[in-house]
Amino acid sequence: MIILKVYVNLKEGIHFIASARHFTNIHIDEPESFHGQNKGPSAVEYFLIGIGGCTGSTFSYCLSKNSIEINNLQIIVDGKLTHKGKKMNLRLIKIEIEINCTVKNDPDDMIELCLTQFREHCVITESISAGIPLMYNFNIKKSITPP
Repeated sequence: MIILKVYVNLKEGIHFIASARHFTNIHIDEPESFHGQNKGPSAVEYFLIGIGGCTGSTFSYCLSKNSIEINNLQIIVDGKLTHKGKKMNLRLIKIEIEINCTVKNDPDDMIELCLTQFREHCVITESISAGIPLMYNFNIKKSITPP
């Protein structure tokens, strides 16, 4: 089992600074239209970035493993947000992934194999499809102001 951990700390308003491994100063914020300060991508945009990165890395790994040289690979992840339910909460209701790829060679039609195989190796998309459990642990403390 591999344990991954990221840290997300409030900077101000709804602007957060995150870190993962040795990567620090990762800004997360909302656009001004969503009450943010527009100092970084939103959490939903990072979620879509994760989907695109995982999709791209697993697909390109499959191509390179099968000796297919990539000229260009672009992943476009399109998320659809809408208000849902009685309370009209904003929800991500649809994700579409477009893969645009140009290769130098295609030995024995291995691209078709990669198009079917890479999906099962993308941790993020498979976790979403399987409905990964999410658990919260809250530690709330009241700060005491000195007299």
